[in-house]
Amino acid sequence: AVIDQLLEESLDSLRFEKPLTVSEWSDKYRRLSSRAASEPGPWRTSRTPYLQGIMDALSSNDPTQRVVFMKGAQLGATECGSNWLGYIVDHAPSSCLVVQPTVEMAKRLSKQRLQTMIEETPRLREKIAASRSRDSGNTLFSKEFVGGMMLLTGANSAVGLRSTPCKYIFLDEVDAFPSDVEGEGDPCTLAERRTTTFARRKIFMACKYCLMEQQDVLLFTPPLKWWMLVK
Repeated sequence: AVIDQLLEESLDSLRFEKPLTVSEWSDKYRRLSSRAASEPGPWRTSRTPYLQGIMDALSSNDPTQRVVFMKGAQLGATECGSNWLGYIVDHAPSSCLVVQPTVEMAKRLSKQRLQTMIEETPRLREKIAASRSRDSGNTLFSKEFVGGMMLLTGANSAVGLRSTPCKYIFLDEVDAFPSDVEGEGDPCTLAERRTTTFARRKIFMACKYCLMEQQDVLLFTPPLKWWMLVK
């Protein structure tokens, strides 16, 4: 009986978890806090169905490398990006970079949204130590987890945009980015250079307006329309 139990436990450890899309992961594991959401509790993609295609294009098994969400105010782009970051930590670990228009806004996002998401979502709480713990690897601008690290910076900081290579990049409120950062050029270009060594990179850009001349891009505009642009 003991041998059978040990064999069963060994087989369980070899079974791979079924690959999930970002929307599936969010519906299954993401929890919203009353401090950051008007409807606390489990995340439900059905409440914002126009986000499903965007999130799923960010999934590790989707070939799309660059997703652009052109939208109005308060349509869930940052929450969509937060779901993707949680998915990365728990389901597709690697290095990722989050860029807000300024360093101060990156600090605010970390405190008010990401830290709350980590605390309220058990799957993330298990993988990222509490920020108050000594040597936790969880600070305002850096969150370590098994298999990767999440870095946060502002588009106004050239140093933050040109350091560690990253497989995943979330560029939020791109229309508020400066056109040039400290004389080193466009912040989006500086950030994206950090992904060049990764064959299956993912870049998510959220903005109120933009002109796209990129190839292999998914461009989404709410509520339910999307275009695949391929040159």
